[in-house]
Amino acid sequence: MRRRLHILKQYLKYKRHINYVESRVVELRASICKQAVLYGTVDNLTRDLFLKYNNYLILLRPDM
Repeated sequence: MRRRLHILKQYLKYKRHINYVESRVVELRASICKQAVLYGTVDNLTRDLFLKYNNYLILLRPDM
């Protein structure tokens, strides 16, 4: 029973982490779109962070 509980806790922690990274990617994408519409350019830092988080999300979710 204890082993199953530990596995379940690890799984839930993994799912929360994926949800955090996914929400960060969506937030950065919205920021990039907003900057592109308002100013016509996008900040390099925002662009680099988006690529970093997006690539990490792809590594976390290999089935997609």
